[in-house]
This record gives sequence, structure tokens and C-alpha cells, in this order.
Amino acid sequence: MMPKVDLDQLKKQGFIKQQEGEYFTIRLKILAGNITAEQMLGLSDVANKYARGYVGLTTRLGIEIPWVKMEDLEKVKDAVEKIDLKPGGTGPTVRAIVACKGTICTHGLINTQRLCSMLDADYFGKKLPSKFKMGIAGCPNNCAKVQLNDLGFMGQCMPQLEESLCEGCFACIDICPSVAIEKVDAKIRINDAKCIHCGKCINNCPVKAITKKKQGVILFIGGKFGKKYRIGERVGEILSIGEAMVVTNIIIAFYENNAKPGERFGETINRIGIESAEAALMNLYSQRTT
Repeated sequence: MMPKVDLDQLKKQGFIKQQEGEYFTIRLKILAGNITAEQMLGLSDVANKYARGYVGLTTRLGIEIPWVKMEDLEKVKDAVEKIDLKPGGTGPTVRAIVACKGTICTHGLINTQRLCSMLDADYFGKKLPSKFKMGIAGCPNNCAKVQLNDLGFMGQCMPQLEESLCEGCFACIDICPSVAIEKVDAKIRINDAKCIHCGKCINNCPVKAITKKKQGVILFIGGKFGKKYRIGERVGEILSIGEAMVVTNIIIAFYENNAKPGERFGETINRIGIESAEAALMNLYSQRTT
């Protein structure tokens, strides 16, 4: 029989009790889903020595080693720390941040890996009223499903058209995924209401008649998945990475000061009202930037 232990305390450290007897799963915090080949070899050694010889990937780009006995928890912790990894990522804290590959991908508009590193350095593990998840998508393809996070970031690139340069080749019409570009009197016109700011037209205009007006991220707040899901709501306009970092600090402080214990950010917004929450955030942002 397993000796009496504080399972909640162990879980906060990244040691999660399994259904099966005296076994635990070790959750490792992985930055933006990236580890080195050397770390992969080290994890293989740990899994073979202390578990059942395999590791699992989580839906939030983390790594877990299941089937570890309680008496081996500290040994596993020491072993993974020797390869610069550590257990963690549970409890009422800012969880590991999910990011797509960003500009490594041909569709990427922002350096998601850099933004993830910045957010991780400032907020990972911060104690809050409940768990707080962030997701970063490098473009509107939205591989990271940012609207299902408490705070989501999506790369955006707003186009602008110089009509005098347009030669009417209409390559942009063929490439536009949202049918936002129309032919008008042998020229083109961008329908702002349809444009999703993916940047495809900019990259494919042979005469550079379409250029970048603004590039950065838009934010979604209050999303979550699970039994009672909530789709995050877009707030504000396109922000630079620096502006997004300022707004993130404001949002997390707002949540920390207004949420009830155990209440997710989306639940706080539901209770306060999205209009009131957005107005309060905009007011705080104006104070910070004036």
C-alpha cells in the first residue's frame, strides 16, 4: 500500500497520480514544444531506467513519463534536471504556453517562438486564482487554436493597396483564401470586412502594389476547452509584440484582481460582462501608455 502523501502538493510539482496503484506520471515543462536531441536521449534513458520505456506527448506540447513509482520520483526529478528539464505545469498557475512554429512555417507572420520565450520568462508558473493558459498562432490558419485559451495571440498582416501600381494581373484574387479581393474596373479592391490579414496577397503581388500596412498580433480573451468550453473573444486591434506584452501584463493583473478563487478568466468575464471587462482593460492600457 502506498504511504500517505500529499497528492495535491505532488501534483503541483508535476507528479500526477495515476489510476493504477502506486504509479505516477511525471509532467515536464517544455518551452514551445522544443527539446534538443541530447535531451531526447536523456529522456529515453530515464524512461527505460525508472518507467516502462516510453514517453507521451501532451496536447499542450509537453512531455510526460508515465509508470514511475513513488520511491523513484526524486531520482527522476534529479535525472531530468541534469538535462536541463524540470517537472511542472500544473495547479492554479500560468501553464506552459503553446506556440506553433511561426516563421519556420511558410505561412508564419510572427516569430511565435520568440514571443513564447518572452511570455514564458515573465509569467510561467505565476500563481493565479485558477489555471491560466496561453496560445500563440503565427497566422490565421490558427494551428494553436488560440480562441480556446484564457489568452490567445494570432499573427496578422494588414494589407494596403497602391492602386496606381496595380497592373491588373489579378494574381492576388486567385491566392486570397477569404475571397476578400475583388475586380473593379480592371483593377482590384480589398474588402476589409472579408480580409483575414493572412498576408498572402502581399507575398504574391508581382509588382508590389500591395504592401504591409500593419503587422503584429490580435488578442483573444476568456477562452477555454473541456466539459464547459468557451470561445475566446477578440479584443482591440493589431498590436506590435511590445504592445502585446504590455497588454498581457494588464490582462493577467486584471484577472488576478477580479477573479474569484477557482474561477477561470472566461468565467470572470461572464460574471463581469465582456463590455465592462474590455472597457476596464482599455482604460488600464491607456493609463500605461500615456
